[in-house]
Amino acid sequence: MDEPFFYFCALLLYIQIMIWIYSLQTKSNLQPNNKRIRWSKWDYRSRGAYFIAINTFDRIRFFGSITMSLHPSSYSLSLLNSYLKKNTVAQTVFDYWHEIPDHYPYVELDTFVVMPDHIHGILIFDKPPLDRWESTSFGPQKDNLPDIIRAFKGSVKRWANKNQIQFKWQSRYHDRVIRDYEEMERIKKYIQLNPYKWSNSIPVSLK
Repeated sequence: MDEPFFYFCALLLYIQIMIWIYSLQTKSNLQPNNKRIRWSKWDYRSRGAYFIAINTFDRIRFFGSITMSLHPSSYSLSLLNSYLKKNTVAQTVFDYWHEIPDHYPYVELDTFVVMPDHIHGILIFDKPPLDRWESTSFGPQKDNLPDIIRAFKGSVKRWANKNQIQFKWQSRYHDRVIRDYEEMERIKKYIQLNPYKWSNSIPVSLK
């Protein structure tokens, strides 16, 4: 078996085991509550794969527009120009996202897309298992998912302010701990097809 694939499968197995343990402790299925942004019992310092979605304020299209009538084979998410009529804000968001591992060496980047009014991405935390499990709470954060997203959003906003460019994020963001290999593949496909579905006015769904 290919070593990277084996490692990835082992990582997802670890996530499934932790989810099962905490579902027993909380007597719930640990599905995200619509009134909460993220799981109250999950430690967001933990190794795992995280799906992230961040909107612009009021879904204003700060990042440009999608090239019309795209086909999935006609663009690459690694090349903004292949699907997005971008501007400097979009390029800065793209660049700063890809600099995350420079500041957080345990983070690996997976699929990522910049859309006109939001972004989607997958972050993988390559860390040893935690010695002590602590659910994420309000207050100062360090070396966890909220810390990373806050730093990323803040960096983009500071850049915009410095360059006197009007830009604002939505105050919150959506995240989901990816449960297994099948869900990872489904989310990756969802991200990859976002430009195609947008350009052809096809409803976008994770199902």
